[in-house]
Amino acid sequence: MTSTTSIPGSEPFPFSISIKNLKEIVEEFIGQHSEVFDVILYGLTVLGKEKPNDLDLMILTREKLPALKLRNLILELKEKLSRIFPRKRLDIRAMSLGELFDPNNLASLGIIVEGYSLMKEKPLAELTNGKAYALFRFTLESLERKDRVRFQYALKGRDMRSGLLKELNGEQWGAWVVVVPIHHTYRFKEFLELWNVKYEAFTILKGADIFYKF
Repeated sequence: MTSTTSIPGSEPFPFSISIKNLKEIVEEFIGQHSEVFDVILYGLTVLGKEKPNDLDLMILTREKLPALKLRNLILELKEKLSRIFPRKRLDIRAMSLGELFDPNNLASLGIIVEGYSLMKEKPLAELTNGKAYALFRFTLESLERKDRVRFQYALKGRDMRSGLLKELNGEQWGAWVVVVPIHHTYRFKEFLELWNVKYEAFTILKGADIFYKF
């Protein structure tokens, strides 16, 4: 088993929805509202869930706005997006740039780690000079010896250089600790659950000492 402390390289997000159509509507919306800086996609879509039930979006305003103004912005964007996505499945919220980067605002942490800028078409972590990953710590105690071997082959291939780990651009950090890019979170989570392997999962933001468990 090879141990490493390097970080996997970044790669394009394989979204299960049309980012092009989403961006077109967001650009139209922001063009009509100078107080809006960006709209951030986050949640299960970014984490790689194939068919997420909801589309999670965060409107980022340049300054903190009154609650009524934020409500109106949310309702307007929801109305525009309902042309391409069921309205009842849209979960849209809003916060200011100041609130996003407030170290005392724990709610913003997930947005920074998971968020994807629809205007810049890049992960928010990269736009803040960081990169986001999911770290999985798991145990094979529940598997019989022959199944542990099969699991290892599925994870790293018979040559120990291929398998799912290579496909997801992930790396193994010591004894049963694997790191994958944030957008492959669900792919690796589903892999472990398929094998009935117990695990803990965390997100990592490279460039800052930020971890949170999910």
